[in-house]
Amino acid sequence: MNKLPTKLLLTTCLMSSISNAQTFNSLNFDFSEAAFTAGTLSGTNGFNILDDVTGAKLGSDNGDLDDFFIEVISSIPSNADGAVATLEILAGGELRSSHGYNKTFANTYTSGTGNNPGSVIKQTIRMTFASHVAVSNFTTDFRSLNTRGRTWEHSELTYLKPDGSYFTSAPVVGDYLTWEAVNQTQPGWNIGAEGPGSASGSPSEGWFVAASTATVKDVGTNLTAIGLGNDGSKENLTSTNGNSILDYNDVGLAANTEIGGFEWSVYVEDTRGIDNNHSSWSSTQTFFEITGEVGSVPEPSSTLLLGLGGIAILLRRQK
Repeated sequence: MNKLPTKLLLTTCLMSSISNAQTFNSLNFDFSEAAFTAGTLSGTNGFNILDDVTGAKLGSDNGDLDDFFIEVISSIPSNADGAVATLEILAGGELRSSHGYNKTFANTYTSGTGNNPGSVIKQTIRMTFASHVAVSNFTTDFRSLNTRGRTWEHSELTYLKPDGSYFTSAPVVGDYLTWEAVNQTQPGWNIGAEGPGSASGSPSEGWFVAASTATVKDVGTNLTAIGLGNDGSKENLTSTNGNSILDYNDVGLAANTEIGGFEWSVYVEDTRGIDNNHSSWSSTQTFFEITGEVGSVPEPSSTLLLGLGGIAILLRRQK
């Protein structure tokens, strides 16, 4: 009698350890909430802003998980004494980056650097949500993203995928003179009345750039002058909504796209001439608003069911 091999068929069932997630809609936060303490921020900081069981905005710390993180990344040119970039939560409920060159040109550079040395300060504020928070809409507002003055300040804002990566590659703005020479005609740009170099808007999915070279005049001379404007797209972002609130449609994201966070970077290029004094600025985030859900993250596991339908053993014999 020939006996064929026995076949063992195991039926498995995927079980999920997720608890019921709770939705929240249009929760508005400024930086005076209970989770935020006035003072300077550095490194990465966690904040408990949501009740992880109900999805409600917290009025005080309930001891559950941190929902929101702020990471501060600053790049200061080593050849520029007095170049600074700090981030702080203000008692009035705002998040402010202060950056610039706090010494006269002659005291900033000891090596006899000529006009428009091109030294760049960069500060990035990366705001992310914990894995148990799924955000499907994020709006925010700023002041002074591209301020007129003797140095060139501009900003790049971007939404992040759930894994923290960018939706598309970061745009390349370059230095003042390069940006001034290029007429930005890509879809999504808001071209200023000043012409080349005065564009702002969304160059690609997920991004918004506020960059106008009209804020600085006479770059390359001994005495750089304050440029045009002190409001509108030069101070704030001007969104496609006709207001200064940044939303999904301003960066080409489809409604209800899940995001993992938001990032804003401020750049200050030293465009001063040798006769200029100090030049320092600030950029301020005033609030953010989120919609989404909060709850445990699913962790699928394979569970072997013992019993009917759990294990089936089929024996096939052939005589």
